[in-house]
Amino acid sequence: MHLIPTGLFEPATPVTIREAAVVTERSFDEKVLAAVEVIKCLIRNGKHLVVACSFGKDSSVTLALTLRAMSELKTAGFEVPELSVMNSDTLMENPSVHIYSKTEISVLKAYAKAKDLPVRVWVCRPNLSENWLASIIGGRTVASLPGNSAKCQQQLKKAPLDRTKRQIKAVIKQKVGAAYKEEDVIVLIGTRRDESAVRERNMEARGESAYEPVNMASEGEKPSWVLSPIADFTTMDIFTFLGRVTNGRFETYSDFQQLTEIYRDSAGGECMVNVFMREGGVERRTACGSRHGCWGCLRVSTDRSMEQMLAEETGKHAHMRPLNAFRNYLGARHYDPAARNWLARSINPDNGYIKIAANAYSPDFCLELLRYALTIDADEAEWSMRTGEAARFQILGMREVLAIDLQWARYSYQKPFTALAEYKAIFEDGKRYYIPEEYKAFTRSDLDVSKSVEVPFADEHFNGFYEGLRSVTAAAAGCESVIKKNGVYYTNVNESTEYDLDAEAVELFYEFELDRALEYYGPHADVAPSEAVHYLARFGVVSFKKGGHSEWDRMLRIGNQLHRLGLRDILNNPEALIARLTGTARACDPMIGSVEVTPLPPVAECGQYLMQF
Repeated sequence: MHLIPTGLFEPATPVTIREAAVVTERSFDEKVLAAVEVIKCLIRNGKHLVVACSFGKDSSVTLALTLRAMSELKTAGFEVPELSVMNSDTLMENPSVHIYSKTEISVLKAYAKAKDLPVRVWVCRPNLSENWLASIIGGRTVASLPGNSAKCQQQLKKAPLDRTKRQIKAVIKQKVGAAYKEEDVIVLIGTRRDESAVRERNMEARGESAYEPVNMASEGEKPSWVLSPIADFTTMDIFTFLGRVTNGRFETYSDFQQLTEIYRDSAGGECMVNVFMREGGVERRTACGSRHGCWGCLRVSTDRSMEQMLAEETGKHAHMRPLNAFRNYLGARHYDPAARNWLARSINPDNGYIKIAANAYSPDFCLELLRYALTIDADEAEWSMRTGEAARFQILGMREVLAIDLQWARYSYQKPFTALAEYKAIFEDGKRYYIPEEYKAFTRSDLDVSKSVEVPFADEHFNGFYEGLRSVTAAAAGCESVIKKNGVYYTNVNESTEYDLDAEAVELFYEFELDRALEYYGPHADVAPSEAVHYLARFGVVSFKKGGHSEWDRMLRIGNQLHRLGLRDILNNPEALIARLTGTARACDPMIGSVEVTPLPPVAECGQYLMQF
């Protein structure tokens, strides 16, 4: 069925993109027709289209318009090239929305097959080093709050999407050969000027258009051509489109019933689509433009869409309540000085000093977060077994837990394999750790991140052969395998294009080796956490990103020095750290005054982190 009068949607004389832009003030039907004609024109001109689709309202309309354009061209006898559809799975998506997205992907594939349309779906996921929650709990980074860096968006979305775009281009290049041109790949996105004044200004600054692709690449980068077919659609236009699909007046890959429910639930039961479902168009209700993202996002003070869904009267979204509680607890403790590690991650190469300043989260707080996350997962797994239904979410898999163990070993946070031991205790022995119902919410004023003090750190052992990425245990046993890079010897660790843990190897390690490792390391409080890195390297479980040996060596030296000086239990106490590292019985407040410095023994050639044979 047609969304607009048949005459308007009948294939017309081909138009150029510019000709489609002649009308400035257009009706809804004219906007739809123009968008379809622009997309058809791109395809006829030999462009390869990629739709970035979250399956939210705007990207769903963009995808539906693209499929309509392909169908019309195919009916007219034109050979339509494959359409790539990119969907971002950050591994932290709102679970209800994530389940909906997976359903829509299946529906899209079935529709494309039934209509004989060439469509390929690409699901973009962060790799292990980009897993934001594993990085937070692993002590590598902190949550992104308003006013802070939006590094989470870069890792969870931008990097995976960019990687997938490169893969799509490689596939297209293989198909077309020498005829391939970067400017022939166009990404269709669902941005609209009507969304907000800020969005409109940004679109204008980038030159985004509903008619002409624009190159979004920075100077020196490969071209990145983008088109926004619905740039001029209003929010009312979007919900008009969804309503006409829902009530059967326009056929596309989905009936948008689930999408309507998602928006209705996240808007407290009010949704503009209701108006068009009833055909009346006279009621005026909330436009239900709620945005959905990561369940753990702290870039907004309150996740209103999540909380509206949790308040839905039937309780169908209640399974997300523990995730929202985790998010709120993390936000409340973010500015807690006692929840921070106050030791920097680099030393002054000239004198071996280190800064005392607010850094990542402290070892104890990271352990606390891990226990809460695993408890939430274990309870969901129990629900799944009890009901026979698939788990609706998983915060951390075993692979991510072992990655946390590696980070804790890297930063000397915990004894070897503490994270997997917690996993075992919670999933096999039934231990549970629940987020407290009452806790203090710290604010920005509670944590002064602007001041720091430098104190002595590296001693005469810092540059020892086996203080970094070298295993003294393997050397003593005569089975050390080393690799030489830039004149420096390191433990020979597997390398790949990305930092990774082999999923099968992780399962085998957990099943057959973990108990032995815990029995070996458990009784020894003095064992260096870095032993976990060497242990996993020997078993080939971990692969470093190519060129990563020196950075791991650098961090392990700092971690081993931290362990040797017995700093782990006072990392969240800046005064105690200063007192310990300066050798004084007392120290002034590092945020206010100076400290009396009694240096540790000097480091020979402190600028040389690594020694050679």
